[in-house]
Amino acid sequence: MPTNLGYDSQHQKTLSALFSAATATHEIRDTSLDDSYLWPEEEKILKSVSQKRRWDFVTGRKCAHVAMVTLGVDPAPVLIGDKNEPVWPDGLVGSITHTNNYAAAAIAHKSKILSLGIDAEPNEPLPHKVLSRISDTEEFNWVQITKGKEIAHPGKLLFSAKEATYKAWNSVTKEWLGFRDAHVAFHLEDQTFTVSIKKASSIKTLSGTFGIAQDIILTAIEIPVS
Repeated sequence: MPTNLGYDSQHQKTLSALFSAATATHEIRDTSLDDSYLWPEEEKILKSVSQKRRWDFVTGRKCAHVAMVTLGVDPAPVLIGDKNEPVWPDGLVGSITHTNNYAAAAIAHKSKILSLGIDAEPNEPLPHKVLSRISDTEEFNWVQITKGKEIAHPGKLLFSAKEATYKAWNSVTKEWLGFRDAHVAFHLEDQTFTVSIKKASSIKTLSGTFGIAQDIILTAIEIPVS
């Protein structure tokens, strides 16, 4: 494990620690491709796709299937919706992410968790133009103040938190959420963040957690059933 992640070792969190006990997770750090976990219905989705797209899909589905077993349910196909979002088997909610030969999935029973959002990003700088596009003034200033101190690359952490927010929020509302429609406030002391939704919605605030390990930034949101 790298020794210089831009924060001290007490801030490292495993994937499972980002969620409650109601959510099952699985992650893969590997460049190999294991098609054996695919269902025929999933295999059909992969006609004429690039090798990278195939790795992302296959490895993400493997994480999802293993997480289902951990949750105590029989694995089932995870298909795709109109916007290429995962379509979960009846009774389940979940989220999948992949980046830089890393993939992860989080799964829960719909009776316990309303929605999940997970995102993984390489622990590296976020281009200034991208930061300007995704952040409001307060978020932008926080990144500048925090950079290289408690967090090596807070811009990428902010980007990841907004990606996880979109996944969790869209799963419930089925509506578009722009980067600036969500304001993220980080609480570094306990590795959490709070999201305020700026547009009209039944969901106005969300709570998330984050961790950084082996040069991967992970952010997670879990919306419990009220």
